[in-house]
Amino acid sequence: MWQQVALVLSILVTLSPAATTPWTYNCAPPVKPGTCLLKAVKIQDKDVIQPAATPSSDLEVCFEGSQLDYLPEALFGKFPKLETLGASRVGLKKLLAGNFAKPATLKRVDISSNYVGALPDSVFGTCVNLEVINVAENRLQLFNGVELIGCGKLRSLNVSSNRLIYFNWDPLVDLRQLEEVDLSDNLVGEMVVPKYVKKIVARNNHIHKLRTDRESFIFMLEQLDVSRNRLGNVDTLARFAKMTHIDLSYNRLLSLDFGLFRHMRGLRELNLAHNNIFAVTTSALKPLTLELVDLSNNELTRLSAVDSAGISSVERLLLNNNYLVSLEVTKGATNFPRIRSVTLDGNDWACRDIESTIAELKTKKVAVPSSEAKCSPNQIIREGLCCRDLGSSFEELVLLKAEKLAEIQQSSATPSTSTIKSVTQKAATVATPQSTTTNRPTKPDLDPTTSALKQAEAQIATLTSEKATLQATLAKAQNDIKALGEKLARCKSTVNQRTGQTVLID
Repeated sequence: MWQQVALVLSILVTLSPAATTPWTYNCAPPVKPGTCLLKAVKIQDKDVIQPAATPSSDLEVCFEGSQLDYLPEALFGKFPKLETLGASRVGLKKLLAGNFAKPATLKRVDISSNYVGALPDSVFGTCVNLEVINVAENRLQLFNGVELIGCGKLRSLNVSSNRLIYFNWDPLVDLRQLEEVDLSDNLVGEMVVPKYVKKIVARNNHIHKLRTDRESFIFMLEQLDVSRNRLGNVDTLARFAKMTHIDLSYNRLLSLDFGLFRHMRGLRELNLAHNNIFAVTTSALKPLTLELVDLSNNELTRLSAVDSAGISSVERLLLNNNYLVSLEVTKGATNFPRIRSVTLDGNDWACRDIESTIAELKTKKVAVPSSEAKCSPNQIIREGLCCRDLGSSFEELVLLKAEKLAEIQQSSATPSTSTIKSVTQKAATVATPQSTTTNRPTKPDLDPTTSALKQAEAQIATLTSEKATLQATLAKAQNDIKALGEKLARCKSTVNQRTGQTVLID
Protein backbone atom coordinates (compact mmCIF):
# COMPACT_ATOMS: atom_id res chain seq x y z
CA MET A 1 0.00 0.00 0.00
CA TRP A 2 2.70 2.48 1.03
CA GLN A 3 4.72 1.58 -2.09
CA GLN A 4 1.76 2.51 -4.33
CA VAL A 5 1.33 5.83 -2.49
CA ALA A 6 5.05 6.58 -2.91
CA LEU A 7 4.83 5.82 -6.64
CA VAL A 8 1.85 8.15 -7.11
CA LEU A 9 3.63 10.94 -5.21
CA SER A 10 6.79 10.59 -7.36
CA ILE A 11 4.69 10.81 -10.52
CA LEU A 12 2.94 13.92 -9.23
CA VAL A 13 6.29 15.50 -8.40
CA THR A 14 7.59 14.70 -11.87
CA LEU A 15 4.53 16.19 -13.58
CA SER A 16 4.33 19.23 -11.38
CA PRO A 17 5.66 22.54 -12.77
CA ALA A 18 9.13 23.63 -11.74
CA ALA A 19 9.56 26.00 -8.89
CA THR A 20 8.94 29.63 -9.81
CA THR A 21 10.32 31.27 -6.71
CA PRO A 22 11.77 34.72 -7.48
CA TRP A 23 15.55 34.81 -7.62
CA THR A 24 17.16 37.03 -5.01
CA TYR A 25 20.20 38.11 -7.10
CA ASN A 26 22.42 38.77 -4.10
CA CYS A 27 25.72 40.32 -5.13
CA ALA A 28 28.64 38.86 -3.18
CA PRO A 29 31.04 41.15 -1.30
CA PRO A 30 33.17 43.05 -1.82
CA VAL A 31 30.73 45.10 -3.81
CA LYS A 32 32.32 47.29 -6.44
CA PRO A 33 30.40 50.23 -7.83
CA GLY A 34 28.60 49.16 -10.97
CA THR A 35 29.62 45.47 -10.64
CA CYS A 36 27.66 42.49 -9.33
CA LEU A 37 29.44 39.23 -8.52
CA LEU A 38 27.06 36.29 -8.28
CA LYS A 39 28.47 33.27 -6.45
CA ALA A 40 27.27 29.66 -6.12
CA VAL A 41 24.24 30.18 -8.36
CA LYS A 42 22.56 27.02 -9.63
CA ILE A 43 20.01 27.03 -12.45
CA GLN A 44 18.76 23.78 -13.98
CA ASP A 45 16.82 23.19 -17.19
CA LYS A 46 13.58 22.63 -15.30
CA ASP A 47 13.88 25.83 -13.30
CA VAL A 48 11.69 28.78 -14.24
CA ILE A 49 13.21 31.99 -12.97
CA GLN A 50 10.78 34.79 -12.21
CA PRO A 51 11.69 38.42 -12.89
CA ALA A 52 13.10 40.39 -10.00
CA ALA A 53 10.89 42.92 -8.35
CA THR A 54 13.45 45.71 -8.45
CA PRO A 55 15.84 46.28 -11.37
CA SER A 56 19.52 47.00 -10.73
CA SER A 57 21.69 49.72 -12.22
CA ASP A 58 24.85 47.56 -12.27
CA LEU A 59 26.78 47.61 -15.56
CA GLU A 60 28.77 44.39 -15.09
CA VAL A 61 27.66 40.92 -13.93
CA CYS A 62 30.04 38.01 -13.35
CA PHE A 63 29.31 34.46 -12.20
CA GLU A 64 31.73 32.58 -9.96
CA GLY A 65 31.53 28.99 -8.73
CA SER A 66 28.11 28.62 -10.35
CA GLN A 67 26.26 25.99 -12.38
CA LEU A 68 23.98 27.33 -15.12
CA ASP A 69 22.27 25.02 -17.59
CA TYR A 70 20.97 28.10 -19.41
CA LEU A 71 20.83 31.87 -19.05
CA PRO A 72 17.31 32.96 -17.96
CA GLU A 73 15.67 35.97 -19.58
CA ALA A 74 14.93 37.28 -16.11
CA LEU A 75 18.68 37.83 -15.61
CA PHE A 76 18.75 40.55 -18.24
CA GLY A 77 15.49 42.00 -16.93
CA LYS A 78 17.15 42.45 -13.54
CA PHE A 79 20.08 44.37 -15.11
CA PRO A 80 18.55 46.56 -17.85
CA LYS A 81 21.74 48.66 -18.21
CA LEU A 82 24.09 45.66 -18.41
CA GLU A 83 27.23 46.23 -20.51
CA THR A 84 29.46 43.28 -19.54
CA LEU A 85 28.42 39.67 -18.87
CA GLY A 86 30.95 37.14 -17.60
CA ALA A 87 29.64 33.57 -17.56
CA SER A 88 32.83 31.59 -18.09
CA ARG A 89 33.20 28.09 -16.61
CA VAL A 90 29.63 27.80 -15.38
CA GLY A 91 28.71 24.56 -17.19
CA LEU A 92 26.48 26.36 -19.69
CA LYS A 93 24.92 23.79 -22.03
CA LYS A 94 22.83 25.84 -24.41
CA LEU A 95 21.90 29.32 -25.53
CA LEU A 96 18.35 30.45 -26.24
CA ALA A 97 17.16 32.44 -29.25
CA GLY A 98 17.51 36.12 -28.45
CA ASN A 99 19.54 35.36 -25.31
CA PHE A 100 21.67 38.50 -25.71
CA ALA A 101 19.13 40.61 -27.61
CA LYS A 102 18.36 42.53 -24.42
CA PRO A 103 19.50 44.75 -22.97
CA ALA A 104 20.49 46.88 -25.95
CA THR A 105 23.35 48.32 -23.88
CA LEU A 106 25.27 45.00 -23.86
CA LYS A 107 28.86 45.45 -25.14
CA ARG A 108 30.90 42.47 -23.93
CA VAL A 109 29.87 38.80 -23.64
CA ASP A 110 32.16 36.07 -22.28
CA ILE A 111 30.68 32.55 -22.21
CA SER A 112 34.01 30.74 -22.76
CA SER A 113 34.91 27.32 -21.29
CA ASN A 114 31.40 25.87 -21.33
CA TYR A 115 29.51 23.15 -23.22
CA VAL A 116 27.59 25.17 -25.81
CA GLY A 117 27.17 23.16 -29.01
CA ALA A 118 25.34 25.65 -31.25
CA LEU A 119 24.60 29.34 -31.62
CA PRO A 120 20.97 30.16 -32.54
CA ASP A 121 20.76 32.54 -35.50
CA SER A 122 19.19 35.30 -33.42
CA VAL A 123 21.19 34.71 -30.24
CA PHE A 124 22.70 38.22 -30.30
CA GLY A 125 19.61 39.97 -31.62
CA THR A 126 20.39 43.21 -33.44
CA CYS A 127 23.59 43.56 -31.33
CA VAL A 128 23.85 47.22 -32.19
CA ASN A 129 26.31 47.94 -29.35
CA LEU A 130 28.07 44.57 -29.01
CA GLU A 131 31.87 44.97 -29.19
CA VAL A 132 33.41 41.75 -27.80
CA ILE A 133 32.21 38.14 -28.14
CA ASN A 134 34.13 35.29 -26.51
CA VAL A 135 32.77 31.77 -27.07
CA ALA A 136 36.15 30.01 -26.88
CA GLU A 137 36.51 26.49 -25.46
CA ASN A 138 33.00 25.29 -26.18
CA ARG A 139 31.68 22.55 -28.48
CA LEU A 140 30.71 24.50 -31.58
CA GLN A 141 31.01 22.65 -34.90
CA LEU A 142 29.56 25.24 -37.27
CA PHE A 143 29.75 29.00 -37.35
CA ASN A 144 27.31 30.37 -39.92
CA GLY A 145 28.12 34.02 -39.29
CA VAL A 146 24.50 35.10 -39.60
CA GLU A 147 24.53 35.48 -35.82
CA LEU A 148 26.68 38.58 -36.33
CA ILE A 149 24.55 40.37 -38.92
CA GLY A 150 23.96 43.83 -37.60
CA CYS A 151 26.89 43.80 -35.15
CA GLY A 152 28.37 46.90 -36.71
CA LYS A 153 30.43 47.82 -33.64
CA LEU A 154 31.96 44.37 -33.08
CA ARG A 155 35.72 44.65 -32.52
CA SER A 156 36.77 41.19 -31.29
CA LEU A 157 35.50 37.67 -31.99
CA ASN A 158 36.98 34.62 -30.24
CA VAL A 159 35.80 31.15 -31.30
CA SER A 160 39.07 29.33 -30.54
CA SER A 161 39.33 25.81 -29.10
CA ASN A 162 35.99 24.55 -30.34
CA ARG A 163 35.30 21.77 -32.84
CA LEU A 164 34.67 24.00 -35.84
CA ILE A 165 34.86 22.34 -39.24
CA TYR A 166 33.10 25.20 -41.01
CA PHE A 167 33.49 28.94 -40.55
CA ASN A 168 31.50 31.27 -42.80
CA TRP A 169 33.56 34.40 -43.38
CA ASP A 170 31.09 36.19 -45.66
CA PRO A 171 29.07 38.04 -42.96
CA LEU A 172 32.34 39.37 -41.52
CA VAL A 173 33.14 41.27 -44.71
CA ASP A 174 30.74 44.10 -43.81
CA LEU A 175 31.89 44.47 -40.19
CA ARG A 176 34.12 47.51 -40.57
CA GLN A 177 35.01 47.80 -36.88
CA LEU A 178 36.09 44.15 -36.53
CA GLU A 179 39.80 44.16 -35.67
CA GLU A 180 40.58 40.69 -34.29
CA VAL A 181 39.39 37.17 -35.03
CA ASP A 182 40.72 34.13 -33.14
CA LEU A 183 39.73 30.70 -34.46
CA SER A 184 42.81 28.79 -33.38
CA ASP A 185 42.67 25.13 -32.32
CA ASN A 186 39.79 24.07 -34.55
CA LEU A 187 39.38 21.91 -37.67
CA VAL A 188 38.80 24.62 -40.30
CA GLY A 189 40.22 23.74 -43.74
CA GLU A 190 40.00 27.07 -45.60
CA MET A 191 40.42 30.67 -44.56
CA VAL A 192 39.09 33.84 -46.19
CA VAL A 193 40.65 37.12 -45.11
CA PRO A 194 38.01 39.86 -44.64
CA LYS A 195 38.80 43.34 -45.84
CA TYR A 196 38.74 45.21 -42.52
CA VAL A 197 40.14 42.71 -39.99
CA LYS A 198 43.55 43.70 -38.62
CA LYS A 199 44.55 40.55 -36.73
CA ILE A 200 43.75 36.89 -37.41
CA VAL A 201 44.93 34.02 -35.21
CA ALA A 202 44.18 30.68 -36.89
CA ARG A 203 46.96 28.43 -35.67
CA ASN A 204 46.52 24.68 -35.27
CA ASN A 205 43.76 24.07 -37.81
CA HIS A 206 43.66 22.11 -41.08
CA ILE A 207 43.96 25.18 -43.30
CA HIS A 208 45.36 24.32 -46.73
CA LYS A 209 44.19 27.38 -48.64
CA LEU A 210 44.12 31.15 -48.11
CA ARG A 211 41.60 33.24 -50.04
CA THR A 212 40.37 36.80 -50.12
CA ASP A 213 38.06 39.08 -52.06
CA ARG A 214 39.63 39.52 -55.49
CA GLU A 215 37.64 42.69 -56.12
CA SER A 216 39.17 44.45 -53.13
CA PHE A 217 42.56 46.11 -53.38
CA ILE A 218 43.11 47.53 -49.90
CA PHE A 219 43.17 45.24 -46.86
CA MET A 220 43.72 46.25 -43.25
CA LEU A 221 45.34 42.99 -42.10
CA GLU A 222 48.45 43.60 -39.98
CA GLN A 223 49.05 40.38 -38.03
CA LEU A 224 48.50 36.83 -39.25
CA ASP A 225 49.21 33.60 -37.37
CA VAL A 226 48.46 30.49 -39.44
CA SER A 227 51.10 28.29 -37.84
CA ARG A 228 50.57 24.53 -37.51
CA ASN A 229 48.39 24.17 -40.59
CA ARG A 230 48.75 22.54 -44.02
CA LEU A 231 49.67 25.46 -46.25
CA GLY A 232 51.82 24.74 -49.29
CA ASN A 233 51.18 28.03 -51.10
CA VAL A 234 50.92 31.52 -49.60
CA ASP A 235 50.88 33.70 -52.72
CA THR A 236 47.70 35.40 -51.44
CA LEU A 237 49.82 37.22 -48.85
CA ALA A 238 51.18 39.53 -51.55
CA ARG A 239 47.91 41.49 -51.37
CA PHE A 240 48.34 42.56 -47.74
CA ALA A 241 50.59 45.61 -47.76
CA LYS A 242 50.01 46.58 -44.11
CA MET A 243 51.43 43.41 -42.56
CA THR A 244 53.74 43.71 -39.55
CA HIS A 245 53.84 40.12 -38.21
CA ILE A 246 53.48 36.85 -40.15
CA ASP A 247 53.74 33.37 -38.63
CA LEU A 248 53.83 30.54 -41.19
CA SER A 249 55.71 28.04 -39.04
CA TYR A 250 54.84 24.33 -39.01
CA ASN A 251 53.29 24.25 -42.47
CA ARG A 252 54.17 22.49 -45.74
CA LEU A 253 56.10 25.14 -47.67
CA LEU A 254 58.80 23.80 -50.01
CA SER A 255 60.18 27.03 -51.42
CA LEU A 256 59.64 30.74 -50.93
CA ASP A 257 60.23 33.93 -52.89
CA PHE A 258 60.98 36.88 -50.63
CA GLY A 259 59.64 39.12 -53.41
CA LEU A 260 56.22 38.07 -52.11
CA PHE A 261 56.64 40.51 -49.22
CA ARG A 262 58.14 43.42 -51.14
CA HIS A 263 55.13 45.75 -50.64
CA MET A 264 54.97 45.14 -46.86
CA ARG A 265 57.10 48.08 -45.84
CA GLY A 266 56.05 47.73 -42.19
CA LEU A 267 56.82 44.01 -41.87
CA ARG A 268 58.87 43.34 -38.74
CA GLU A 269 58.70 39.61 -38.01
CA LEU A 270 58.53 36.68 -40.43
CA ASN A 271 58.42 33.16 -38.99
CA LEU A 272 59.03 30.35 -41.50
CA ALA A 273 60.39 27.76 -39.08
CA HIS A 274 59.57 24.04 -39.22
CA ASN A 275 58.57 23.80 -42.88
CA ASN A 276 60.23 21.80 -45.69
CA ILE A 277 61.83 24.81 -47.38
CA PHE A 278 64.89 23.77 -49.39
CA ALA A 279 65.19 26.89 -51.60
CA VAL A 280 64.56 30.61 -51.16
CA THR A 281 64.81 33.31 -53.81
CA THR A 282 64.33 37.04 -54.23
CA SER A 283 62.61 37.97 -57.50
CA ALA A 284 62.08 41.64 -56.69
CA LEU A 285 64.86 43.49 -54.87
CA LYS A 286 63.21 45.62 -52.19
CA PRO A 287 64.95 44.76 -48.90
CA LEU A 288 62.67 44.95 -45.88
CA THR A 289 63.81 46.40 -42.56
CA LEU A 290 62.90 43.27 -40.64
CA GLU A 291 63.62 42.67 -36.99
CA LEU A 292 63.38 38.86 -37.14
CA VAL A 293 63.39 36.19 -39.85
CA ASP A 294 63.15 32.60 -38.62
CA LEU A 295 64.21 29.98 -41.19
CA SER A 296 65.25 27.39 -38.65
CA ASN A 297 64.36 23.70 -38.90
CA ASN A 298 64.00 23.59 -42.67
CA GLU A 299 65.99 21.87 -45.45
CA LEU A 300 68.14 24.69 -46.77
CA THR A 301 71.54 23.70 -48.17
CA ARG A 302 72.75 27.02 -49.59
CA LEU A 303 71.92 30.68 -49.01
CA SER A 304 73.54 33.04 -51.49
CA ALA A 305 73.66 36.83 -51.32
CA VAL A 306 71.35 37.07 -54.34
CA ASP A 307 68.74 34.71 -52.95
CA SER A 308 68.70 36.34 -49.51
CA ALA A 309 68.66 39.92 -50.84
CA GLY A 310 65.00 40.37 -49.86
CA ILE A 311 65.82 39.89 -46.17
CA SER A 312 69.30 41.42 -46.21
CA SER A 313 68.27 44.21 -43.81
CA VAL A 314 67.20 41.82 -41.06
CA GLU A 315 68.49 42.26 -37.50
CA ARG A 316 68.06 38.69 -36.19
CA LEU A 317 68.36 35.74 -38.57
CA LEU A 318 67.68 32.17 -37.41
CA LEU A 319 69.23 29.49 -39.66
CA ASN A 320 69.85 26.71 -37.16
CA ASN A 321 68.92 23.08 -37.83
CA ASN A 322 69.02 23.05 -41.61
CA TYR A 323 71.46 21.27 -43.96
CA LEU A 324 73.49 24.35 -44.83
CA VAL A 325 76.91 23.90 -46.37
CA SER A 326 77.18 27.43 -47.74
CA LEU A 327 76.15 30.86 -46.45
CA GLU A 328 77.43 33.74 -48.55
CA VAL A 329 78.68 36.57 -46.37
CA THR A 330 80.57 39.25 -48.26
CA LYS A 331 83.67 40.97 -46.91
CA GLY A 332 82.74 42.80 -43.74
CA ALA A 333 79.25 41.28 -43.95
CA THR A 334 78.19 44.16 -46.17
CA ASN A 335 75.36 42.10 -47.64
CA PHE A 336 73.73 42.11 -44.16
CA PRO A 337 74.11 45.78 -43.15
CA ARG A 338 71.80 45.62 -40.05
CA ILE A 339 72.50 42.11 -38.81
CA ARG A 340 73.04 41.81 -35.04
CA SER A 341 72.52 38.09 -34.39
CA VAL A 342 72.46 34.88 -36.44
CA THR A 343 72.09 31.23 -35.39
CA LEU A 344 74.09 28.70 -37.43
CA ASP A 345 74.23 25.54 -35.31
CA GLY A 346 72.82 22.21 -36.43
CA ASN A 347 74.01 22.40 -40.05
CA ASP A 348 76.51 20.54 -42.32
CA TRP A 349 79.34 23.05 -42.34
CA ALA A 350 82.86 22.40 -43.57
CA CYS A 351 85.21 23.82 -40.92
CA ARG A 352 87.03 26.12 -43.32
CA ASP A 353 83.72 27.57 -44.58
CA ILE A 354 82.22 28.28 -41.17
CA GLU A 355 85.48 29.77 -39.87
CA SER A 356 85.65 32.26 -42.75
CA THR A 357 81.93 33.07 -42.40
CA ILE A 358 82.20 33.79 -38.68
CA ALA A 359 85.34 35.84 -39.25
CA GLU A 360 83.41 38.20 -41.53
CA LEU A 361 80.49 38.37 -39.10
CA LYS A 362 82.83 39.24 -36.23
CA THR A 363 84.01 42.32 -38.11
CA LYS A 364 80.49 43.70 -37.47
CA LYS A 365 80.37 42.28 -33.93
CA VAL A 366 77.50 39.98 -34.89
CA ALA A 367 76.46 37.54 -32.15
CA VAL A 368 76.53 33.87 -33.20
CA PRO A 369 74.93 31.95 -30.31
CA SER A 370 75.16 28.17 -30.32
CA SER A 371 73.55 25.40 -28.32
CA GLU A 372 75.78 22.62 -29.64
CA ALA A 373 77.51 20.87 -26.76
CA LYS A 374 78.34 17.61 -28.53
CA CYS A 375 79.07 16.84 -32.16
CA SER A 376 78.54 13.68 -34.22
CA PRO A 377 81.51 11.29 -34.61
CA ASN A 378 82.60 12.78 -37.96
CA GLN A 379 82.52 16.38 -36.70
CA ILE A 380 84.63 18.64 -34.54
CA ILE A 381 83.90 21.96 -32.80
CA ARG A 382 85.24 25.14 -34.35
CA GLU A 383 84.11 28.62 -33.31
CA GLY A 384 81.54 26.96 -31.05
CA LEU A 385 79.89 25.12 -33.94
CA CYS A 386 80.08 21.53 -35.15
CA CYS A 387 81.73 21.13 -38.54
CA ARG A 388 83.55 18.56 -40.67
CA ASP A 389 87.28 18.90 -41.15
CA LEU A 390 87.47 18.28 -44.90
CA GLY A 391 90.82 19.99 -45.35
CA SER A 392 89.27 22.52 -47.74
CA SER A 393 86.09 24.44 -48.31
CA PHE A 394 83.00 22.73 -49.58
CA GLU A 395 83.21 24.50 -52.95
CA GLU A 396 86.85 23.46 -53.39
CA LEU A 397 85.95 19.89 -52.49
CA VAL A 398 83.21 19.75 -55.10
CA LEU A 399 85.57 21.19 -57.75
CA LEU A 400 88.29 18.69 -56.81
CA LYS A 401 85.91 15.76 -57.09
CA ALA A 402 84.75 16.99 -60.48
CA GLU A 403 88.34 17.25 -61.75
CA LYS A 404 89.19 13.76 -60.51
CA LEU A 405 86.11 12.36 -62.17
CA ALA A 406 87.13 13.96 -65.50
CA GLU A 407 90.65 12.54 -65.20
CA ILE A 408 89.34 9.06 -64.48
CA GLN A 409 87.04 9.13 -67.48
CA GLN A 410 89.87 10.29 -69.75
CA SER A 411 92.44 7.78 -68.50
CA SER A 412 90.05 4.84 -68.75
CA ALA A 413 89.20 5.72 -72.37
CA THR A 414 92.60 6.39 -74.06
CA PRO A 415 95.67 4.66 -72.54
CA SER A 416 94.18 1.21 -72.17
CA THR A 417 93.11 1.08 -75.84
CA SER A 418 96.52 2.05 -77.24
CA THR A 419 98.32 -0.34 -74.94
CA ILE A 420 96.12 -3.30 -75.91
CA LYS A 421 96.66 -2.43 -79.60
CA SER A 422 100.45 -2.39 -79.15
CA VAL A 423 100.47 -5.66 -77.25
CA THR A 424 98.28 -7.30 -79.88
CA GLN A 425 100.62 -6.24 -82.69
CA LYS A 426 103.68 -7.60 -80.88
CA ALA A 427 101.96 -10.86 -80.06
CA ALA A 428 101.00 -11.26 -83.71
CA THR A 429 104.61 -10.79 -84.79
CA VAL A 430 105.76 -13.59 -82.50
CA ALA A 431 102.97 -16.01 -83.45
CA THR A 432 103.10 -15.56 -87.28
CA PRO A 433 104.85 -18.61 -89.01
CA GLN A 434 108.02 -17.77 -91.05
CA SER A 435 108.76 -18.79 -94.63
CA THR A 436 110.60 -22.10 -95.16
CA THR A 437 113.31 -20.24 -96.99
CA THR A 438 113.93 -18.04 -93.98
CA ASN A 439 116.29 -19.32 -91.36
CA ARG A 440 114.66 -19.92 -87.96
CA PRO A 441 115.70 -17.17 -85.60
CA THR A 442 118.24 -18.15 -83.05
CA LYS A 443 117.58 -17.75 -79.30
CA PRO A 444 119.48 -14.49 -79.12
CA ASP A 445 117.17 -13.10 -81.88
CA LEU A 446 114.00 -14.06 -79.87
CA ASP A 447 115.14 -12.29 -76.72
CA PRO A 448 114.25 -8.71 -77.83
CA THR A 449 110.71 -9.77 -78.84
CA THR A 450 110.17 -11.64 -75.60
CA SER A 451 111.51 -8.70 -73.67
CA ALA A 452 109.14 -6.30 -75.46
CA LEU A 453 106.20 -8.61 -74.75
CA LYS A 454 107.04 -8.79 -71.07
CA GLN A 455 107.47 -5.02 -70.97
CA ALA A 456 104.03 -4.56 -72.52
CA GLU A 457 102.54 -6.99 -70.02
CA ALA A 458 104.16 -5.04 -67.22
CA GLN A 459 102.66 -1.82 -68.61
CA ILE A 460 99.25 -3.46 -68.71
CA ALA A 461 99.64 -4.59 -65.12
CA THR A 462 100.71 -1.09 -64.07
CA LEU A 463 97.80 0.53 -65.89
CA THR A 464 95.41 -2.03 -64.43
CA SER A 465 96.67 -1.19 -60.96
CA GLU A 466 96.38 2.55 -61.62
CA LYS A 467 92.89 2.06 -63.01
CA ALA A 468 91.89 0.13 -59.91
CA THR A 469 93.28 2.93 -57.74
CA LEU A 470 91.44 5.57 -59.76
CA GLN A 471 88.25 3.56 -59.63
CA ALA A 472 88.58 3.33 -55.86
CA THR A 473 89.12 7.10 -55.75
CA LEU A 474 86.08 7.58 -57.98
CA ALA A 475 83.99 5.35 -55.72
CA LYS A 476 85.10 7.34 -52.67
CA ALA A 477 84.30 10.62 -54.43
CA GLN A 478 80.89 9.32 -55.43
CA ASN A 479 80.20 8.22 -51.86
CA ASP A 480 81.21 11.65 -50.55
CA ILE A 481 79.00 13.40 -53.08
CA LYS A 482 76.19 10.99 -52.28
CA ALA A 483 76.58 11.76 -48.58
CA LEU A 484 76.43 15.49 -49.24
CA GLY A 485 73.39 15.16 -51.47
CA GLU A 486 71.48 12.42 -49.69
CA LYS A 487 68.92 14.96 -48.47
CA LEU A 488 67.88 15.60 -52.08
CA ALA A 489 67.82 11.98 -53.20
CA ARG A 490 64.12 11.65 -52.63
CA CYS A 491 63.19 14.84 -54.48
CA LYS A 492 61.65 15.22 -57.92
CA SER A 493 61.45 18.23 -60.20
CA THR A 494 58.46 20.36 -60.93
CA VAL A 495 57.74 23.78 -62.38
CA ASN A 496 56.60 26.61 -60.13
CA GLN A 497 53.43 27.87 -61.82
CA ARG A 498 53.96 31.40 -60.55
CA THR A 499 57.64 32.02 -61.28
CA GLY A 500 58.21 29.47 -64.06
CA GLN A 501 61.28 28.17 -62.25
CA THR A 502 62.12 24.51 -62.04
CA VAL A 503 62.32 23.43 -58.41
CA LEU A 504 62.77 20.20 -56.51
CA ILE A 505 60.06 18.92 -54.23
CA ASP A 506 59.94 16.07 -51.83
